[in-house]
Amino acid sequence: MIRLHFSVTTPGYGEESSQALLLTVKEAAKLMRIGKDMAYALVAEGKIPNIRLGRHIRIPRASLIAHLQAEAEKVHGEPS
Repeated sequence: MIRLHFSVTTPGYGEESSQALLLTVKEAAKLMRIGKDMAYALVAEGKIPNIRLGRHIRIPRASLIAHLQAEAEKVHGEPS
């Protein structure tokens, strides 16, 4: 069984919850431990679920976690 646990603290804008519903691309990159350039490339390719709010790209935390779990299941062949 695969279990993924994530937590991110968001600097700036005062005290923000580490469980924010929407992540910036930079926050999602940190969560996935990849570079922000790679994260932007994955967003552009449609490989990371995202929404656009005007000019801003946001990644729903729950969608990202579900997407990563599904990808892990594909690789490992086990439901989490």
